[in-house]
Amino acid sequence: MKNLTRVLFCLMVMLASHGIYADVAGHVQFVNGVVQLTTVAAQTRVLQKSDAVNEGDTLSSALAASAQIKMLDGGLISLRPDSRLKIDSYKFNGKQDGSEQGFFSLFKGGFRAVTGLIGQLNKNNYRIVTPAATIGIRGTDHETLVVAPGSVLAGLAPVGTYNKVNTGETSMTNDKGTISILPNQMGFVGAADQKPQLQPLNPNLFAVAAAPQARNAGAVRDSAVVDNSLEDVGTASGYTPPPNVGYSLRPITATFATPNPIVTAGPLPPIITVITF
Repeated sequence: MKNLTRVLFCLMVMLASHGIYADVAGHVQFVNGVVQLTTVAAQTRVLQKSDAVNEGDTLSSALAASAQIKMLDGGLISLRPDSRLKIDSYKFNGKQDGSEQGFFSLFKGGFRAVTGLIGQLNKNNYRIVTPAATIGIRGTDHETLVVAPGSVLAGLAPVGTYNKVNTGETSMTNDKGTISILPNQMGFVGAADQKPQLQPLNPNLFAVAAAPQARNAGAVRDSAVVDNSLEDVGTASGYTPPPNVGYSLRPITATFATPNPIVTAGPLPPIITVITF
């Protein structure tokens, strides 16, 4: 009996270490092109609509591919083309009791995040780590972008980490200092040994947009539009938003461009709609 108990315990440890019991972070609402998901057990599959995305998973989008994920806390993540994002830690039991947590690592490319309940009361429970800086939030809709050496975006902007705020406020921090970023401002840090700084908004990377008008402040978002078509938000995850929640719909477009011989000088037109509220 003792041997059987020991075997069952070891089996449970092995399953947990391979991500079988990993916390679900959200569900896929929309996929355009090829986006791959790699688990902590190094198993890779092509992401499909309604798939669960778990703590520890890494998302990698191909050129001209994108995906949108509805997080369990009501937040939204929209992954840009040619990006790699890892969900380092995600804890949410439906309550804001201090145990909630959303930690992400962005290695290259970018994503737009509309935060949900995680981070509303406990700001330190949400962060995005990049090679050059850590992004913190103050309750926000923001976009983080890492221009990696040799990437297609390196032809449009200097290498480094960028953060642009649509609503709310973010911070960029490394060993050299911290800056705060407000709506329609862009923060930049070239490397971990450089101080973060505010720069003029780069139209090759981000679009200027007016702040969305929320009819119910502080509520969890329950609707989104991707590529101008309504998606079944929340149905796959089983998440039920609180009643009387409403947000006006307004298209916000982020741009992505691939330098090639047919591209002329100057900003390129947007080719992918990220999220609409």
